[in-house]
Formats: sequence, structure tokens, C-alpha cells
Amino acid sequence: MGSLLEFGDRSGRIRLVMYLSGDTLMYDGLREIARRCPDIHLAVLHLGGTTLPGGLVVTMDAEQGADLLAVIRPYRALPVHHDDYGVFRSPLADFLAEAARRGHGGRILCCRPGERVTVGGDTRR
Repeated sequence: MGSLLEFGDRSGRIRLVMYLSGDTLMYDGLREIARRCPDIHLAVLHLGGTTLPGGLVVTMDAEQGADLLAVIRPYRALPVHHDDYGVFRSPLADFLAEAARRGHGGRILCCRPGERVTVGGDTRR
């Protein structure tokens, strides 16, 4: 599950491109996103390494989230859905550390529940 949204004005000019990962795992098919849309302003990454009973992992963990950043290279990334349930096994701190280790720390926006983050299409890499 993932969605790529384009926001524009009445002239048809695209002002903001947002990728919502949804509950997914890193796989080669996600490289198609980077090929088709090289200028993603914001990637909203569903993380947490959700692990269901029996060991089935259904959302990206810290390493997979950092892998996705390296592939799609958004201007900014907003990690979400990483501490909503007891089945999460990969805390936000692990993702932040891994993203920073790989040189993506400056791309990350953090937003706690109840806070707001504003991202415009003028955001630069």
C-alpha cells in the first residue's frame, strides 16, 4: 500500500509531491517511484517494524526506512505510525540514528501527536 499525491494550482503546475508509504516493506518495486517521480517534496513513512503474532513483519523497520530514503531521496521525510501499538519492534530513535548514519538526518521532520508540520513545494534537498 502506498500513494503518490500531486498538489497543484489552477494552471496545472504541480506545487507539491507527497509520497505516503502506507504499511509496506522495502522491495525492489519501490524503485519505480524514484524513476517516475524524482522530485518528491515529502515522504510520509509508516515505520515501526510492526511484527504480528508468529513473527510476520508488516511495516518497515529503521533499516528499511533508511533504505527507502536512499532510493526515493525525498526533500523531507516524516516518520509516522511507529509507536501506536504494542506490536512495534523498531522505535523512532533507531530510524533517526540509521537515517543520520547514512547522511539523511537533515531530511527528517519529527512531529509528535498533536503537533503540526508545514511543508511547501519550495523545499530544497
